[in-house]
Amino acid sequence: MPVDLNDAKSDELLSSGVYCLEITVVPGRDGEDGYLRRAKNMRSLMLELIYKVVGGERAGFKMWDYITVDLDETDDPANLPPLDPDKLANFRTSVRMGRVKVRAIVDSACGLLPNDDSDDAKAKRRFNSYGELHGLKFYGQVEQRPGHDGYGPRNYVDFVITPDLPDYPQQSTQPTKAVAPLKRTVAQDLDDDLPF
Repeated sequence: MPVDLNDAKSDELLSSGVYCLEITVVPGRDGEDGYLRRAKNMRSLMLELIYKVVGGERAGFKMWDYITVDLDETDDPANLPPLDPDKLANFRTSVRMGRVKVRAIVDSACGLLPNDDSDDAKAKRRFNSYGELHGLKFYGQVEQRPGHDGYGPRNYVDFVITPDLPDYPQQSTQPTKAVAPLKRTVAQDLDDDLPF
């Protein structure tokens, strides 16, 4: 039976707007718990996250994000390129910005105001590993980025919508389940096929 896949294209992007997004953490086999992925620069450690749209006519649409959250500053000339001071400063800035984004995701998911420094808020912002982000639902402003370097256009989360912003949905319940440890191990996650 002949098969013609020329019309099987999936280039339709989300329109700009606020979406409820559910996180899948893709284990990267690096970092203390195996949830981080080493960047091409061999120094930066990133979270690889898949955001799936929850609800609405585009429910199930997925987009990827890589957030730098740690840095390997070890002095190992045999395995790592040397760090000059300017690059080190840039890497540290990327880590700081990435951790701020992850905090905003947790604030959005848990309905926390960014300036809430109560003991309860602080406890919700602490977790045992980045794997605990798996399954969280948060609100994000999604935009479109034009294609470049041979890649087509794509969607991305421009910024996270936290409860202090007017676009945060006013409802009595937060968009997420409570932050709780995963019951699976990294080894089990690495053995699974990604559901695409």
